[in-house]
Amino acid sequence: MKRLPLILLTVLTLGFLSVMARSRRGTLESADARKADYIFLEALRAKSQGRMDAAFSLLQRAHELNSADKEIGVELSTYLLRLSQIDSAMLEQSMALLKDYYDANPSDIYYGGRYAMLNEQLLNRDEAVETWRKLHIYYPDRLEVTYRYADVLGQGGTDADRDHAIAIYDSVEVAEGKSIPLSSKKIQLYYTLQDTAAILAEADRLRHSSPKNVDYQVFSGDIYSMFQLNDRAKEFYDSACVLDPSSGLAYYSRARFYNSLGDSAAFNREVFQALEQKSLDVETKLAILRSYIQEMYNDSTQLPQVRHLFDVLIDQHPHEHDIHSLYARYLIVTKDYAKAAEQTERSLDLDPADEEGWEMLTSLYLQVDQLDKAKAAIKRSMRYYPENARQYLVLGSIYNQEKNHAKASTEYARALELTDSADVDLLSRIYGSIGDNLYAQELADSAFTMYQKAILYDPDNYLALNNCAYYLACEGKDLDKALSMIETAIAAEPENDTALDTYAWVLFKRKDYAKAREIIDRTLSLMNEPGEEVLEHAGDIYFMDGEPDKALEFWKRALKLNPDNALLAKKVRHKTYFFK
Repeated sequence: MKRLPLILLTVLTLGFLSVMARSRRGTLESADARKADYIFLEALRAKSQGRMDAAFSLLQRAHELNSADKEIGVELSTYLLRLSQIDSAMLEQSMALLKDYYDANPSDIYYGGRYAMLNEQLLNRDEAVETWRKLHIYYPDRLEVTYRYADVLGQGGTDADRDHAIAIYDSVEVAEGKSIPLSSKKIQLYYTLQDTAAILAEADRLRHSSPKNVDYQVFSGDIYSMFQLNDRAKEFYDSACVLDPSSGLAYYSRARFYNSLGDSAAFNREVFQALEQKSLDVETKLAILRSYIQEMYNDSTQLPQVRHLFDVLIDQHPHEHDIHSLYARYLIVTKDYAKAAEQTERSLDLDPADEEGWEMLTSLYLQVDQLDKAKAAIKRSMRYYPENARQYLVLGSIYNQEKNHAKASTEYARALELTDSADVDLLSRIYGSIGDNLYAQELADSAFTMYQKAILYDPDNYLALNNCAYYLACEGKDLDKALSMIETAIAAEPENDTALDTYAWVLFKRKDYAKAREIIDRTLSLMNEPGEEVLEHAGDIYFMDGEPDKALEFWKRALKLNPDNALLAKKVRHKTYFFK
């Protein structure tokens, strides 16, 4: 059976009168018809009890007994429509039954609307237009029908159809008055007709209908700006700002206009004016600031301006959680993790029920290597979210980093206990971390068992693949398996310097020194300040690939980073490689 795209559920939830309240006209006065009536009522009862499978079976039987009954047919069509996602034949049957019912009941707005909307989705434009046209005739005062008829009429079709749609919108305007949504609909159609004069005239009519309406002035500015009529556009934006000096929308619209002209100084000035309006609500200010940040994201020279804007907002609204939270996220993007942590702390003081905020604070403290603060943040978060398994996982990883393996084990066990069995991603991460903890305790076999579990739960857990491959190489075990694992990780993250270092080390252990040297060179090229371990690996690889002088340079650099490394000191002293 052919699988079809999902029919939008909106057509199924369109309000409609219960078939139980309808008169049953035109049913056959026969034994089959009477039996069909009885089965139909049983189907409705099953539906009311939530027994949908039984209701569907009963409706099918009732339709078999009396296929002329439109009420049975239209009820059955609803069930067939739900099943049509897996069977195209059911969609055809459902539409046929719905059409049959609507043809007999053309004034039924509920099923008529459903039939029209389904035809829209199935791209049966002509049938959709005709159905909405009939409903519009029956219900000229129902605006939702009028709008829908005009909308469908204006999509595709001929220029005459679009002219007709515009005329319908005009008629609504006479009854309801002018508005931006109505003018926008007409302007879209004028644009399709390539009638620039009509577009500008529509903007003018809207503005003249209420000359002191700030939104109408801004709308006119946007329309004129779209056609590069910049002098007129500026007049409208200026007028909006004069009409309401406290309007953030007016200032920000003028700011966007200046930005489109490449006038960054004016753009900044207008944004500042918008955000400094004390009468403007916080939500609007945040929306303006988000837009501004998006505009300025790739311009590093604007970072001080953005920070100043946040300072202005915080000064105006010091107790708004969302401002501090947005500022923290912005600072993360700019890699100012310490200040981001400070803003996150303030946001959590204002709203400690922000679970994501607690996780972000923990991550920020880890980013700046403040393990004690990270642990404290986790423990504070547990007052509000004592069953957050992710936080127990992070706490365990901190203890593991501090070589407190017993406490790490306790936290990992708690994380496992709290994790839903369906959350395979988190389970994989926990088992991978348990593997790290076990290997640190020199329990290699147990560690590899945990890594296998982690990879079983999530084959794309690249950290577990990397660590398992690295430790297998360190142990000199299953090097083919280690190579396969790290190649999987590298394929997904080819620029990950940690994975590349592991790849080079696995190749080294396999005695493929030339390839190992190629990969370690690539690793070093990606690192600004290589750590002791990577530099020692580079020295070992270069030595075994026939360049002892270069190897000695790497070993000396590594030893400077860790003067207590006895094996490194021995390599430097004797200028040769030593097997552990």
